[in-house]
Amino acid sequence: MNTPNNHFQDFPIEFKEINPSDFPNYTIANNGQKIIITPNDKGYISKQLLECVDRSEKNTVVINAGVGQGKTTAIIRILNEFYNDTNEDYVIIVASPFVSLVEQYFKEIVNIGIAQDDIYRYEYIGEQPSITYLDKKVHIITVNGILGNPGENAFINSEVKRTYLNRLSNYCKAQNKKVVLIMDEIHDAIHNFKQEYIFNLWKWKSVLHKNIILSATYNEASKVVIEYLAELTDNKIKIIESERKVIPENQSDLFLHFNPANYYNTVNENIVSVVSDIISRDKEIDILCYSRKLAESIVNDKDIGVGEVLYSKYEAEDIKLCTTKLIQNNRIGRLEVEEEEENTNRFDNTKCNVGTNFKTGISITKRNHAFIIILPPESSKLPFSSASNIFMDGINSVIQSLARQRKKGGEIHLILPPPEKFNYDSLPFDGIKKEKFIQFYDLICSQKKVKTKVEYIPYNTQRELVRDFYENTLIDNINLQIQEVNSLDRENRLSLKMPDFKSYLLLKGEKYLASTYKFFGRDLSSFITYSAITNQFLNCNFKGYTGKYPLGFRSGEFQITLDFFFENHYLNEDKYLVYNYGSDMYRYLELKNDLFNNYRLFILKPDNTRIIIKEDKCRDFEIQLLGFMHRKLHPSFNSHFLNNEDLIDYKYTRSNYFLSCVAKAENIDLETISEDEELTRRIKAFKNLGYFRRKLIDSIQSFTGDSRQFDYILNKPNEDFITEQEQARFNEMIDYLINRDYFISRNIFEFKQRFKTTFTFSQKVKSVYTKMMEDFLEVEDDRLPTGRPRPRIKRIIQIIPLPNPSNTIDLVSHADYNFSDAFWESNTYDVIDGRLIKR
Repeated sequence: MNTPNNHFQDFPIEFKEINPSDFPNYTIANNGQKIIITPNDKGYISKQLLECVDRSEKNTVVINAGVGQGKTTAIIRILNEFYNDTNEDYVIIVASPFVSLVEQYFKEIVNIGIAQDDIYRYEYIGEQPSITYLDKKVHIITVNGILGNPGENAFINSEVKRTYLNRLSNYCKAQNKKVVLIMDEIHDAIHNFKQEYIFNLWKWKSVLHKNIILSATYNEASKVVIEYLAELTDNKIKIIESERKVIPENQSDLFLHFNPANYYNTVNENIVSVVSDIISRDKEIDILCYSRKLAESIVNDKDIGVGEVLYSKYEAEDIKLCTTKLIQNNRIGRLEVEEEEENTNRFDNTKCNVGTNFKTGISITKRNHAFIIILPPESSKLPFSSASNIFMDGINSVIQSLARQRKKGGEIHLILPPPEKFNYDSLPFDGIKKEKFIQFYDLICSQKKVKTKVEYIPYNTQRELVRDFYENTLIDNINLQIQEVNSLDRENRLSLKMPDFKSYLLLKGEKYLASTYKFFGRDLSSFITYSAITNQFLNCNFKGYTGKYPLGFRSGEFQITLDFFFENHYLNEDKYLVYNYGSDMYRYLELKNDLFNNYRLFILKPDNTRIIIKEDKCRDFEIQLLGFMHRKLHPSFNSHFLNNEDLIDYKYTRSNYFLSCVAKAENIDLETISEDEELTRRIKAFKNLGYFRRKLIDSIQSFTGDSRQFDYILNKPNEDFITEQEQARFNEMIDYLINRDYFISRNIFEFKQRFKTTFTFSQKVKSVYTKMMEDFLEVEDDRLPTGRPRPRIKRIIQIIPLPNPSNTIDLVSHADYNFSDAFWESNTYDVIDGRLIKR
């Protein structure tokens, strides 16, 4: 499959840089310059990194290395050098962002040759009091542990933890130990650095010799944390940055599966298809889900959907559910996760893992492996959608997730909604690159209208974006009040101080960026698609994609399939607004546009061959869709689609359509819409159709004789059926229906074919007369008993009545909206050209 990233070979990889200019009040090593190292031919940096870390220097070392470059391996080797240093007596503390990573660090440290008896683990605190810790040179705890952060629902960390930290820090002071604090994956610990906990770090001030901070995905908040930590090492910072060098042999193949469903569930056909294909190729598989609910459904629903496919390959004991109760891998109210439960929920390289808690920190080392990542669906973009997804922090969480796949030749499959439209003028390249980017992006992007398109924004402008909001929106809104409070003598009053910019940046900066800017997280799909096209992912290379989502129908099951689609793919919060407030025609067109813009529709024949459904070209589908909308909007119409309570495909006819439109039109006063020329023409056309319908009914005659009595109508109209005075009225009606009516002009109903351009007026009248008999009367062919020859007639079985206007679909009014005042209190939507548009 040809992918556009072939035109972006050697295109530079953009990443969040850490620069000396970020720390103007600190001493930067290397004469104020950051050190840039180049990975070796295999893409690793261990040797180069070791050479840059001077054990004798007291400072904070910031290591900014790409995913998969071996930074964690390098830091274990650096730890080992501190451990084996015979000139100094070091205590090395490794602070992990998650409890689940403590065991991983323990194993890697033991593997390098450090005795288990000289390592103290976080899980031992309070659980194994017989294990001493003051004599241990290596301690593996959590960031929250060393910060004394007790979690959301506790007021202070436990007594045993306080005792551990106090005794250890005091012991180091008394014995003149030098402490080295290593914080790997710092991006995952930023949210733990609250001011009230940072005071606990100052317990180590006099003995802290070196901080080593590592990440592949720094953010602006990270820089604030670096400042807090560097203050403990005499304000000295050394910055080491690795080049982002692509090693093709190390890359996995990346596949994007654009899935427009508003909700993802275990029976989603697109997801099932991806999983089935992978398993059919006998690959090992792991699935990272955006939500705990989806992961649990996949594992627990063994007989349907994705679960059924997984259990066809794996035994039950080989499928592992890996979830925790908090998005951030920490528990609500307590950060100490019971070891037994952690072992149950932790990623296992020997099993098929399905869950939420392995988007960072773990390495998938399986061979012949495919890693599926299910990103949040379309509905997650709404402001009132649930925030409980593991990617809510934005683009760094995606980059980290992709990096879990570590073996050469692996596959990464992303399930994601189509990206929103892009402002191509914002792209940082032109020429053939821009041409190929646009060509591909136009092919797969969502066709939904948006008020603002996605714009490319350089990473390194993020701080200024937050600063602009902080100063010119947040502060500006209350600046006079801040000045007033600051001018007062408030001695003995409660503290009232606005957080400064850096405090705000640490607390809310990343959330602001991810929720405000589409490219930084509000539309993850656009960032992912841009990055895949331009080769921004260091550990994987874009190899293929699937676009429009397949949606198949079987003859006789259109209504059943449409019901399933409507409930599982369409009717989310966004569409629900339209469903409640849009006109009937608006709702119909929204549904139809969604189907044809985002799905590959086809009819599945009994022999499983497919017939593609093209818009306005498949009458069977079109009339079923219209009938579906009629019964959904007006449940009294459901009786047509039921046979002994079973849902069937009732053929929605031209008669249904015309009768509904006539019934609606006859209740509309033309004077109330006189300013709307197009609507006036439409209403007049159906009022005229109603008028000629009454003339047709008035032409019904009665026969009595020969013991028979019945009503009938002539097969052909009388010459005066349309009078000379009615001709203009008749022609106006026919012209509108044939050329302007949405359904007739598109041949969704057979009608216009009976009106050739060469027809005389009398031929047109005859055609309309015949169609009206078909649509407004139930008749049988017959002959009058008298006359020679006996005239052919239509015997009347019944006159088909007009429906109650309040119980029938309104297809004569505009595709319009009628939103309540309460709706407009939200700034989330605009209506542009009669359509509901997301801001």
